[in-house]
Order: sequence, then structure tokens, then C-alpha cells
Amino acid sequence: MFGKDDADRTERGPRLSFSLGLLLVDLIAVILLSMFNYNVFYVESRDSYKENFVEYERNISRIAFDNIENQFISYMKIPDFYFASIPQNDSLLLPQREDIMGNAECVRALSDALYVIRSTYPYLYSMDIYYERTGTIVTGFGNIHQTVEKEKVAELCPWLEMMPEDSESCILPLSDNSYPTKEPVITYVRKITSAMWEGRSIYVALHTLPDIISDFISEDDAHVLSITGMDGTPIYTGYEDGLSEIIPEIGDTSESEVIINGDENIIFSYSFPETGLRYTYMINYSLFSQLNADQDRELLVLFLISIFLNILVLSGLTYMNYVIYKRHIHRFSENVGLTISREGVDASLSSMTAQIKNLHHTAESAKELRLINIVRGLVLSSNGEASYSQIYNNFPGSFVRSAVIKAEGREGDLMANMLNEQFREENTEGNGSVLCTFISPNNVVALIVVNEGLEHLDELTNKVIRLAGDLPVDIGSIMPLKENGFHESFVSAQDVARYRFLYSDQVLSYDTLKMGERKNSGIHSKYIDQMEKDLNAVQSEAFSFHLASLLDSLRYGDYTIQYILSVLSDLAIVVYSYMLRNQLDSWIVFGYDIREFAKRVYSIDDFSDWMNQTVLAIYRSIEERSETIDMDIKQQIEVIINREIENDISLSVIADELGMKPYELSRTFTKIMGKNYIDYIKDRKLMKAVEFLREGMAVQDIAKRLGYRSPQYFIRIFKENFGTTPYQYRKTVLDAEDN
Repeated sequence: MFGKDDADRTERGPRLSFSLGLLLVDLIAVILLSMFNYNVFYVESRDSYKENFVEYERNISRIAFDNIENQFISYMKIPDFYFASIPQNDSLLLPQREDIMGNAECVRALSDALYVIRSTYPYLYSMDIYYERTGTIVTGFGNIHQTVEKEKVAELCPWLEMMPEDSESCILPLSDNSYPTKEPVITYVRKITSAMWEGRSIYVALHTLPDIISDFISEDDAHVLSITGMDGTPIYTGYEDGLSEIIPEIGDTSESEVIINGDENIIFSYSFPETGLRYTYMINYSLFSQLNADQDRELLVLFLISIFLNILVLSGLTYMNYVIYKRHIHRFSENVGLTISREGVDASLSSMTAQIKNLHHTAESAKELRLINIVRGLVLSSNGEASYSQIYNNFPGSFVRSAVIKAEGREGDLMANMLNEQFREENTEGNGSVLCTFISPNNVVALIVVNEGLEHLDELTNKVIRLAGDLPVDIGSIMPLKENGFHESFVSAQDVARYRFLYSDQVLSYDTLKMGERKNSGIHSKYIDQMEKDLNAVQSEAFSFHLASLLDSLRYGDYTIQYILSVLSDLAIVVYSYMLRNQLDSWIVFGYDIREFAKRVYSIDDFSDWMNQTVLAIYRSIEERSETIDMDIKQQIEVIINREIENDISLSVIADELGMKPYELSRTFTKIMGKNYIDYIKDRKLMKAVEFLREGMAVQDIAKRLGYRSPQYFIRIFKENFGTTPYQYRKTVLDAEDN
């Protein structure tokens, strides 16, 4: 008959061995994980590679085109800024009116103006100016020539012959060392005209190196850039010249794919109306696709090899674990006198033994943990005198001093345990007692207890500082152990910590800060009054100087931290009030309330930097708003004057239409228009008179139409400004232009 064990085995059926089952489960897990990784990292990612690649290159190229375009626009606007007929540009316009070759002061003023342009525009490599009226030529920002000979002009200004006759401006293609710059450059030429220059113009040529392009976009075997004008004229061709043949084929398409010599290429093309340039960027996708395919094959081979090696290693480890486990069972059973059981009784006994050992260790650790918890309660509670009796024997002594260590991102409980272990190893018994506990994730408190003589207090305090390393340590005052000494000493250390706003020392102590002697009042309202005057006068340097003086006074004046923070809060309120008076919203300008932000600044140095930057930002906001308002007023004034130029329009009429007072408009008019109202209207009427002369209108009719009191008065005013009478002007200047 079968025994009971045999019957049980018969009912359960055949069982898989432990080692074989473990190996089988691990193999299945490796295979499933490998299949998942292969599907995610190879099958699905391969399909989205090209889409992500094209999207990335599209975004990068458009950003690069925008940056290059902005640089072109910035130096194409130079003639508008520096050759407009305003007083600030007199030094640049004077050579058009007269010969300055013998006038050192005028030459110096011209050189200074050119230096300003050169310093302002980093990509502007060289600049040539041809003053047609006087024959003056400036090359390379500083070389001045005087000639009227066409051959000499062509030699000094070869770009002049390349400019179309009917064009006011143009961009010339990248040169091949044919310009006086001796470097391949892209040249922008601008013709500047004025009725006051007797039909002669100023020609300005601005040369820039290809760095204006290469600094923002890369070119190599796989990336090619071409820049053309709207009419297809090539301006810049980068790495190779083959791209210029493809541009007419793609038309105005912003993105396309073309096959060249069997290679798949992606082309991005954008046109910018403001400069009239078209950027075409070709990317050889076949190189990237081939590289990706080669990498896929290599990774797949490595992937299969790694699976095979993992299976081998896993099989070996499974067998080794099985052998070790079996030997351990035999050895344990022999040591305790147990027979090996098919049901794993030995494993249960081993687990029980380990648990008993853990319980013993936990019981020993609980004593110290309980002590630390009681001390933490005494530190944080203002009514812990009753709890002190529970730990009296652990802290023999009469006085206590707290030292708070800023863990700065470390785990406070782990650091407290480490410090306690260090003090146990150094054995401070007999000299006093030191116990560390954590009160927050980033703060550890070291409690130093000594006897009445205090002879070991400094020794133990220095040990705490040494073990803290380079972490900040705030040391409180000495307190008697009775009547909540732990809590009161900790509170004094917290008071010390507040002074880190002023000082960056690693160690701050209650005694060195002279906490009991610090003043809670001062005369700093005078500083703040002066700084308010600096704000109103828009004197940022004076404000910064007085701010530094105020902060030095607070830092070295032995004032309480409460008083210092209140003074800084008053200053923030003054700045905030200044913003309100100038109709600025703190949330719109900065994204926060500066009064509240000032309370959260970590140190006095940070407060200084923040306050100076805040004031500068406020001034910029006020200036930007003023410029916007001035530009709007200027446009309205020009519209009104253009509409009423033939009528007798006065400053009062314009002021009424703009809703302004005449005296206010008069001051604003001179500021934004560059000259006073009378001179501006006079110039505009004379410009209108020139237009009428071109149309063939009689002088008497012009004088009457423009509101002059008599034809003779009109003739006198015209001659004062143009150096000739209207009759002579029509005969010489206008007839010459017609011919």
C-alpha cells in the first residue's frame, strides 16, 4: 500500500523542480522583455524617425532664416537712421553740402559718427559713402578721398557700376575679392536723395562678411544654403553651386522633396518681403537615412547577441544559486540538529532566527530613538519642563547651548544619526553631553550640555563646527537647563539664523553678533528720501550709490534684523509708489508684487542687485512707453500737416485736434520732429512748392496756394533756402533733371 506522503504526491501529480522552474520563468521574462524593447525601440521608432527629423530641420532652418533676416534688416536700415535730414546726422550729411577735406573738425566729427555705426553693428565689415554733389568718397569707415573723375570713382566704388540705374537700393551678390574690402562680402547699396542737394545723391554701400550667415546656420555635405533675390538673382551660394539650378524648379513652394543623383533631398524655401530675399536650404536626407539604417542593423545584431549572453549568464546563475541554497540547507540543518524537509522547514527556521536578531537590534535602537524624540519635543515645545526628568540621567550638567546646522538638501535624520555616531566614537563622556536631532528635513540641532564651570563648552562647540564641515552653523546663547532651557537656547539660535541675511560667514553666534546690544531705530529715512528724489530725477547712478550707502549702514551699524527688514520694506514701497505715479503695474512689468518679493530676498547682496535691476527695468518701461506715445503723436501730426499744408494751419489747431495744450504740443513737437513748428512748416511748404514747380505751376499761383502773403515774399523765402529764385530753380535744376 502507499504511504501518506506517496498518496499526497500522487494527488498533486508530477512537480517541476525548483531550479528548472526558476530558470524557465527567467527565460520567459527575458524573451518577453526583449520582444517589447524590440517593438518599441526599433519597429515603432523607425516609422517616426523621418517625421521627427523633418520637423526638427524645419524649425531649426526657420529660426536660422529669421536670425539672418533680422541681421540684414538691421544694417539695411542704417541709411534711414543715420542719413535722415535731422540735426543729429549733420556730421554725416555735411560732405554732401561742402568740401570738408581741409576742415579737421568736420573730418573728426565724420570719423566719430562712422565709428559709432561700426561699433553698433557687429556684422558690418566695411562701409563706403559717395557724396555725389562734392565728389567726396569715404571707404572702409575712415579713408576720405576727393575726386570727380569717373575712373577714380569707379576704382574706389566698383559697386556703383553694379547698381541698376532705376533702382534706389539693391543687394549685390557675394563678391570674389573684387571690392576694396579685400574679402568676399555681400553688399547692400542705397541711394539717398533730397531736393536740397541740387539733384545729386548720396550713395551708401554696406559690406558684410558671410559670417552673417554661417554664424546662424551650418553648411556641409548634407546641408546647402542659397540666397537669391525675388527675381532669382543669386546673392549667396554656400557649400556648393548645384542648388542654384534647382531653385527655379521648386517655384514658390515652401517645402518640397527632390531626387538628385539618386539621393533624396528635402528643401525648405522662405521668402521675406521686407528685404526681398529668398532663402533655400537643401538637406540630404539619404545620408541620415543610410546612417540610421546602418545603426539599426548594428544594434539589432548586438541586441540578439545580448539576449543570447543573458540567457547563458542567467542559466549559470540559476544553477549556482540552486547549489548554494542546497548546501546552506544542509549546513544549517546539521548545526541545529534538524533533518532536511521536503517542505522547506529549514527555510522557515532560518527566517525566524533572522527575525529574532532583528528584533533584538530594534529593541536596542529604540532606546536611542526614544531619547532623540523626547529631546526633539523639548526643543520645539515651550512647555517641556516635565519631560526633562525622563532624560535627566542622559544629560548631567547645568547649562545648554544649541547649534543649528543647515543640512542644505541633505536628509536631516541621516545627518543627525551620523553626528551622534561621531560623538560616540570620540567619547565626550566627562566633558559634557552632545546629542543631535533633526527638526526638519534640512535642519539638525546639536544640543551641548556642560556643567557650571563651562570649561568644556568651547571645546564641544568647536567639535560640532568641525563635524559640520562647510555647512552653515548658527550658535545660540547659553541657557540654564531648568525652565525650558532646551527650547530657549534653540529659539536664540533661530534668531541668530535670521542674520544670515546680512552676513555670509559659515559660523554665526549669539555672542559675536552682540544680539542684546543691537539698535532698533536709526535715521535711514533720510537715505530713503534722497533715493526717492533720485528716482524722480531718473538718476540711476545716484540711486545705486545711495542704495550702497544705505546697505553699508545697515550691515555695519549693529541694527536688529527687524529694523533692517522694515527699512528695506519701506524702500520697496517707495519704488512701488514711483511705479504707480508713472502708471506702471508691478505684475505687468515684473510678474510679481515687488513689495512682497522684497521680503523673500535671501541676502542683502541679492537685495542690492535686485533693487538696482528693478529700477533700471522701471526706467526702460517708462522710456518704451514714452517712445510709443511719441511715435503715435508724430504720425498723427504728419497726417494733419499733409492734409492741411495748403491751408493756414496753426499750432493751436493741431493741438485742439490732438487734445493737447499748445505749449505742451510745442515742446513735444520739437522733441519728436527734430525742429520747431515754424521751421518744420516752412520746410514742408517749400518742398510742396518744388512739387508745384515740377508740375509747371506759376510762381504767383504757388505763393497764393501755399498761403504766402505775396509772391515777392515767397521768392525771398525760397531763395534763402535753395540759394536761387523759383524761376532759376525751374530753369536749372528741374530742366536738367528732365534732360
